[in-house]
Amino acid sequence: MHRFVEKADGLKGQAAVRIFDSKPDIAKMLANGDVENLARTVEIGGPDFDYDENTRREAVDALGSLADQRAVDPLIRALQDENEHVRLSAVAALKRHAAFDPLVNAMHVNDSGVRRAAAEALGQLGNPRAVQPLTETLADDDPRVRAASVEALAKLGEPSLDPLIRELQVTNSQARRAAAEALGQLGNTRAVLPLTAALKDQDWHVSFAAACALKQLNDPRALEPFIEVLSDGATDVRRVAAEALGQLGNPRAVEPLVRTLYAENSDVRRVAAEALGQLGNPRAVEPLVEALSDRYKNVREVAAWALGQLGNTQAVEPLIKALEDPYSDVREVAAWALGQLGDSRALNPLNEALKDNSQRVQKAAARALKNIASKSSQGKHAITIT
Repeated sequence: MHRFVEKADGLKGQAAVRIFDSKPDIAKMLANGDVENLARTVEIGGPDFDYDENTRREAVDALGSLADQRAVDPLIRALQDENEHVRLSAVAALKRHAAFDPLVNAMHVNDSGVRRAAAEALGQLGNPRAVQPLTETLADDDPRVRAASVEALAKLGEPSLDPLIRELQVTNSQARRAAAEALGQLGNTRAVLPLTAALKDQDWHVSFAAACALKQLNDPRALEPFIEVLSDGATDVRRVAAEALGQLGNPRAVEPLVRTLYAENSDVRRVAAEALGQLGNPRAVEPLVEALSDRYKNVREVAAWALGQLGNTQAVEPLIKALEDPYSDVREVAAWALGQLGDSRALNPLNEALKDNSQRVQKAAARALKNIASKSSQGKHAITIT
């Protein structure tokens, strides 16, 4: 009650009395299609303005539910409400009315939450006229607004393609970055060549976004550009390039990835090892064996996995040695890899690994022993049949 008394002290006449009136029956107004009284409830500065934000929010929701175009103007005014939840409800209500122009205008208000909600709403409405205003918002200072615009442009599909490609050339680096992200989500391979050019952008954030987009598109035309940035790009760009090269599956990437196993950054080395495991080329066996001695456990772990993928028995002895790695994650993957290779030389070391102080290593060793036994019995069976 104290809060209401303070408010009443600052008001006069009808406005003061309004605070102590019974709560407006929003449900009844909605049932009667009473746009006028609902509008008065949210009219800022009006005599019937309700100082309870929850009531105003209910009124805004009701205005959004009514199939009456007279509700649009009060909803536009509600975008200026002092309460954030009321403002956001007004955006949602305008979307239900498919009020395209007011939503476009809402993308220019000071409240970043409203701008973000308006961008999301425009994407959901699916009107291609939204492409231009959404593209302009890619330069917004708030990353959440930019992200909402990226998602909205991707939802709008084909009409967004050419404007987004053009946006890769603008001065604002945030807009270029957002455009690259949107092109990746859009999934149209016409963006491949513009995105490969963006890999060389002076701003590494843009290069990174372009690399991620090209990885999503998974187009063979990106092979050579990815190989190029693998040697001289920013660290995060090189990491994505290595991931993409493993995904593309072209043996042309084997040698560049082998060289990348000696990169300065351990995360880049880790991803290069993983990509080589995906490619399955025996040229990678010896470099991956060397990587089992890397200073960083994450590199050693992935190198062991990659050797298991390659299935080359040259890796048996190095993997047996890896069963003694100080980190259990490496020992676990080494045991798994030995099971994949199926070589009997690993039997005794794997039996020893059953006593490892890590239960995960013990389980991996037990499974590996079963795999080796299964492969051995299959081989004997094949000889018998022959």
